[in-house]
Amino acid sequence: MRKAKLNDLRNINNIVDDAKIALKDDGVDQWQNGSPDIMLLGRQISSENAFVYENDDKILAYAYLSEDYEPTYAAVMNIVKGSDAYTIHTFCVDSKEKGKGIASKFFDDIIAYAKENNKDSLRIDTHEDNFKMRGLISKMGFKELGQIYIKDAGMTKPRIAYELIL
Repeated sequence: MRKAKLNDLRNINNIVDDAKIALKDDGVDQWQNGSPDIMLLGRQISSENAFVYENDDKILAYAYLSEDYEPTYAAVMNIVKGSDAYTIHTFCVDSKEKGKGIASKFFDDIIAYAKENNKDSLRIDTHEDNFKMRGLISKMGFKELGQIYIKDAGMTKPRIAYELIL
């Protein structure tokens, strides 16, 4: 795992675009309204909190770790246990690399990075129908917090939030 650079943007955007197609093919109404788009990815990378997982200099996965207060998590803040967390956004794996354990390895690296940076928890959310991601999140030890609401193309949409205590 390493920090993403702006010259990685095209490769990252391709991975995200493939993930959008995979979600659509799975019948998941997530990432279907344009976001995340190349502008958002560029902002994430410029913040220096975006990461890629690579092997032999090939980017296999991408994620953004936010340290900011997440207003969308307000509905579950009374039950979160951690007080200094990263929130994982835009987590995706190259569709050509799925089934090889890359997502789990990337999560392991994110967990190690969070611990190295003295975080006490990680948070993530996903669409209730995104059973692949929900299964991965649970496998990695995250506990379900409950439902939160995000803004997606001007519409309020529910997501399931999770937390992992480190």
